[in-house]
Amino acid sequence: MNLIIASKADSASINLRDRLLEMSPWEKCGTFDGNDMWKITKTHGPFCVEGTHLISINKIHIHAEKIDEVFERENSLKLSNIIFLSRHKAASGKPSLTVHPIGNWGDADYGGIKGEVTPASSDIMTSLLREIKKNQLNGYDVCFEATHHGPLLETPTIFLEIGSTEKQWEDEEPARALIKSLLEFKIKEGINVLGFGGGHYTPRFTEAALSHKVSFGHMVANYGIPHLTENMLIRALKAGKSNGIYFHKKGMKKSEYRKWKLWAENNKVSVFKQSDYENL
Repeated sequence: MNLIIASKADSASINLRDRLLEMSPWEKCGTFDGNDMWKITKTHGPFCVEGTHLISINKIHIHAEKIDEVFERENSLKLSNIIFLSRHKAASGKPSLTVHPIGNWGDADYGGIKGEVTPASSDIMTSLLREIKKNQLNGYDVCFEATHHGPLLETPTIFLEIGSTEKQWEDEEPARALIKSLLEFKIKEGINVLGFGGGHYTPRFTEAALSHKVSFGHMVANYGIPHLTENMLIRALKAGKSNGIYFHKKGMKKSEYRKWKLWAENNKVSVFKQSDYENL
């Protein structure tokens, strides 16, 4: 069973939740964290299948550690995937619609645990990105973000976000575009890879996902590489069910590229090029 989580401490999250309730059929089915709990009564796409639950929590979502365990215990249900509805904040203030996996390569200043990542829903996240691109609004960027922040969970999880200021967070139009994408996207499977290198907004990985049959799990931006250990990379590959690594070679230091490419070769981890993927 899938679960969608909104945070009452996040205005974009509540905006997205309310649009989801407006745009698809839900019925109340109890409470969680003192708030109404809902389940969808008709399947809309591969994530919002009949019976998918929607909850609202009181705390900010990046600190909702082990919420999957709590939900399963309280409701005697087993979760398959989780999507958090969220705001995205950036100093640039650039309007954006983003998706990303969660975890920390370095210090856990924003939830989770240092050096630990949550499993990633690679095909769901990548397919959802493509649908968001189809529904892109004028003036809005559409992209992945690299793996960052908490909470740390055992269930495959992604964040679905509106950026980057309060004006966008509370605007119903971008919220509808994201919810329309969530309700209508179709899974397109591809080679499942871990993205390695480049900036936080992963332009190379976003471009590859929008043009080729490739699915991204975890993504390590350049700022995460100095914190990375061999064991962390092995765990991240496993957490994303990745078949190998896709390096943004031109977007990272040559020394780091050579180091980790040699590590991959020595450990029989496949290294993919864009030419290895079929066109969409």
